[in-house]
Amino acid sequence: MKLNKIALALVAVTAAPLAANAGVTISPLLLGYHYSEAADDDQAELLGDYSGNGNSYYKEDGLYTGAALGIELTPSTQFQVEYGVSNTDAIASNDVTPGNASGSYDAEQEMISGNFLIGTEEFTGYTDNALKPYVLVGAGQSKIEIEDAAGDKVSGTKDTIGNLGLGAMYRINDALSLRGEARAIHNFDNNWWEGMALAGLEVVLGGHLAPTVAVPPMQEPVVDTTPVVVVESDLDSDGDGVPDSIDACPGTPMNVVVDERGCPVPVDITDELKMELRVFFDNDKSAIKNQYKPEIAKVAEKMREYPNSTARIEGHASKTGPSARYNQRLSEARAVAVKSMLTNEFGIAPNRLSTVGYGYDNPIAPNDTEEGRAMNRRVYAIITGDKTMTVEQTKDMVVQ
Repeated sequence: MKLNKIALALVAVTAAPLAANAGVTISPLLLGYHYSEAADDDQAELLGDYSGNGNSYYKEDGLYTGAALGIELTPSTQFQVEYGVSNTDAIASNDVTPGNASGSYDAEQEMISGNFLIGTEEFTGYTDNALKPYVLVGAGQSKIEIEDAAGDKVSGTKDTIGNLGLGAMYRINDALSLRGEARAIHNFDNNWWEGMALAGLEVVLGGHLAPTVAVPPMQEPVVDTTPVVVVESDLDSDGDGVPDSIDACPGTPMNVVVDERGCPVPVDITDELKMELRVFFDNDKSAIKNQYKPEIAKVAEKMREYPNSTARIEGHASKTGPSARYNQRLSEARAVAVKSMLTNEFGIAPNRLSTVGYGYDNPIAPNDTEEGRAMNRRVYAIITGDKTMTVEQTKDMVVQ
């Protein structure tokens, strides 16, 4: 009974702090068959009668009942404290012992042990399978007592035992599992073996421990230290995208568009000319004053730059002459004077110049003041034309 009290106290003390934590396991009932026939001779040598009458005993195979309390160390491994009892008959070496006329003896074997249930998933990796095989390894103490029909103790022994077994849990859900196991029990003190096959129900308080997801170690960035070998054929000295080895036009400016040979791409652009000329005259005069000759020279320069350009030269007069006819001829003379200077002094072809006189019909200022009349004595010319030029296309150029 002392072993019973120790076991109950150990279970109570262990359960109190662990019951509220996840991974606490309870096997409230373990039922099994305890096989000890292979140790009959060894037991008979050890279990002699306390009275010294020469009688000895060995226990028969019998029913094992027990319970266990444990804690999960990992999702597939736990440590359990197990207490169990085998009650069976004992066989005496003599059929009848004095004081025990019936020749009937009872044997009780109490065992308390600490066992590790190591799941095979510790080695194969965690899975979602309901069936969880395990290996049991443990040690503890065994106490055998033999009583006669009167309830008197006639023999007994207390020994150290070791447990080794194979079993499996079948998880019904996260709280309940069925358990089956085959176990070998070795008596270290007396060197005999016993066996046990048992089954039971296991309850988990708080749910099973969850597998820890391994976090892969951080990888240091790999820096490519391989030196860059610049092959001469890959050089592009002018940066135009064409290697020097096939660049037919080396030294191309950076912003210029090039073809596959590395040469600038030509593009035609049209440049339009629109220019105005104003020349003012003295009253009743058609002679060009020297101050306007530089302006006429600029017109001639532009017309030479734009070979297809033409000029329309308009002559005007103020309303001061003797008659409209007179002012008409005066306005025409002023237009011809400008044309003649462009032709004779600056070499502009006459067919590119046209003249017209408007008399005093198109004034730009009132004719009733001197200032207004001075503004009306004028030549107005408009020069128009265009030219097409071939230039190197640049990357910022919009080509129609």
